[in-house]
Amino acid sequence: MKPITAILAAVCVVFIVFGAGCISFSQPDPNGTVWKLDSFGQNQDAANGILTLSFNNGVASGSSGVNTYAGSYTVSTGDGKLTFSGIASTKMTGPSALMTQETKYLTALGQTATYSISGETLILKDANGNTLLTFKEPLTGTSWKLISYTPAGKTAQLDAAGLVTIMFEPNGDLSGNTGINNYEATWNLNGKTLDISQPATSKMLGPQFMEEQESDYLSLLGSVAGFTLSAGQLDLVNAAGVPIMSFEPIIPGTSWQLMQINGENIETDIQTTVTFNEDGTFNGQGPVNRFAGNWHLAGVNGITFSSVASTMLISTDTFAVSTEQQVFEIMNSVTSYSVTDNSLTLTGKSGSLGFAPVYQDELGGTAWYHADNSAVTLSFSPDASKIFGQGPVNTFSASVTYNQYGEVSVSNFISTRMGGTEAQMNAEQAFFTVVEELDTVAFNDGQLLLSNGETTLYFNPQMN
Repeated sequence: MKPITAILAAVCVVFIVFGAGCISFSQPDPNGTVWKLDSFGQNQDAANGILTLSFNNGVASGSSGVNTYAGSYTVSTGDGKLTFSGIASTKMTGPSALMTQETKYLTALGQTATYSISGETLILKDANGNTLLTFKEPLTGTSWKLISYTPAGKTAQLDAAGLVTIMFEPNGDLSGNTGINNYEATWNLNGKTLDISQPATSKMLGPQFMEEQESDYLSLLGSVAGFTLSAGQLDLVNAAGVPIMSFEPIIPGTSWQLMQINGENIETDIQTTVTFNEDGTFNGQGPVNRFAGNWHLAGVNGITFSSVASTMLISTDTFAVSTEQQVFEIMNSVTSYSVTDNSLTLTGKSGSLGFAPVYQDELGGTAWYHADNSAVTLSFSPDASKIFGQGPVNTFSASVTYNQYGEVSVSNFISTRMGGTEAQMNAEQAFFTVVEELDTVAFNDGQLLLSNGETTLYFNPQMN
């Protein structure tokens, strides 16, 4: 061996010993991996919504926020080079902010020249070494609510009742609620293969239909073998690749009205509301001013607000003004959230805000049946301003006006005039009395509760 060659070889050995190696640009093969966009550019501007990138034998595909896309990729693991070509996407339209972000994302893919993978992070850079896109492992730190599932041995998909949640914690723990009980398990992701251990649960009881759903859900978790991730949906699949459970993010697309500040009921007739839009923006009405800004999820239950701005109206109602100032101060410090059937709590350094659902939005287009008599039904029009259904004997309809925190009033109640047995007519009279005098609605363990202050009726959701 020539002296210079020997020296170079020795240097190479030293580099290898210290972990750098002579091929320091070598990167893991991305084939078979799935990623979720975390941020754009050098400044790590947060991504809104769910944008994904999947590598599969030379084909790159995923969701760009509104549309799905696919194209080819060429990778060289030895020097960390990566290029995309022929990327085409569907042609759906969405909120302008998401469409602008989508264009930015697809443009960045086209500019990609190199990649690096370190742990649970994938970074794409351009030919000048500038960071274009930063991706994270797609499930870590995400929280979801169940929207439908297919029980084992069946082909019919069922709509989920109640708030059934799943949370993928960064340390490999998995937690959530079945609608009745809290549960804990572990999860492990290897490429697209997802393993979930058999969950352990608390031991509370609930309505029979919820207990049946809980049993199905826990059993299905143990049979999960993989997942697919789109713009607004997580599907967990079995070993055959068949989706068995579908989830959507907990917060996006929901509307809430303020009930409490720091655990104390607010004393004002002016509703304070907030709506979380799917494009990462929010808007609402305070006691005096309207406000808007951006929201971003972080970790399992983390949430932050930015670019919060409001109108500049002046009010002589000093209590409303001070309440609004307190609300805005807390919102600017919020770091976490929690959600149940009937509440959203935002918590930060300056305090906490408790919200109830905007029931008109939650009930619009839904259908229910009486827990004690499945023949008795109740349905809401798409805007929830009308109700109609079947009593023990007659059909009925009415108009509904929504006030605060589930308070409602019913007008224009009408029904058909058919007769039945004495027992049927007595049951119908009792049922119609509650509907005509209805003053509150609420959710509990997947059920809809209707009350006139004296009697409460329990309804289960009609499932597909």
